[in-house]
Amino acid sequence: MRDEIIFQYLPLTSDMSILEVGPGVGFTAFRLAPRVRHITLLDIASESISQLRKNLTSVPNLTAVCADACAPELAAVVGGPFDVVLSLDMFQFVSDPQACLRNFASLLAPGGRLLLQWPNYPLQRTKAMTYIRSRRQLDEMVHGAGFEQWTVNALRLRPFASVLYREFHERPLALYRRLRSNTGVDAPQNFDQTWTFRRGQTLERRKWLLHLSWAGLVSAMRLGGDCFQCHPLTDGLDGNLLLLARR
Repeated sequence: MRDEIIFQYLPLTSDMSILEVGPGVGFTAFRLAPRVRHITLLDIASESISQLRKNLTSVPNLTAVCADACAPELAAVVGGPFDVVLSLDMFQFVSDPQACLRNFASLLAPGGRLLLQWPNYPLQRTKAMTYIRSRRQLDEMVHGAGFEQWTVNALRLRPFASVLYREFHERPLALYRRLRSNTGVDAPQNFDQTWTFRRGQTLERRKWLLHLSWAGLVSAMRLGGDCFQCHPLTDGLDGNLLLLARR
């Protein structure tokens, strides 16, 4: 589902060099690699990087790097510059969002673009680490990082796609969460502390079933046109945000 955001809002060309931060199991990178010149994957978890290198050995134009997106001098570790930095559902887990944005800007070539999507909700809802309270705070962070132009919008599913997503994803997932044992974790979490990461091996064994289910759901959602639409921010930042910026 998250790949649809990229295909809708990021024009891809065959000469692009892309950095994906927080690549998960690498499915997005696997889909993007044939469309671009090179793609570099960045993740803080060494286990994830090892698994990505193992699973994606057949992809010749792909590199996986283990590093913290907030670390000083990140460019010396990752390389670059890149035409695009993209990150989906990762920004809420960073420990220092200002340093992270500054690194993203430093890794981009002049005129390079950032696509950053994340759910921005208070701790009580996500148990994540980063929550940005106001548009002014976010604008100051993006400007301070070194970006020249940017837009921030609320990202929502279109009505047709939203109905299918709610009935065939959200409701089954909510039922599963009620049935599984409570972890009791209420403190802010990094991604490697989340249930998804800790159950990674179990999910890996079921990946074909998961991918097949997602393929069917996304195909059905596309019948109503593009899956997502952007809305201007009106009353606060709580929601699924899409930041598009240019250095």
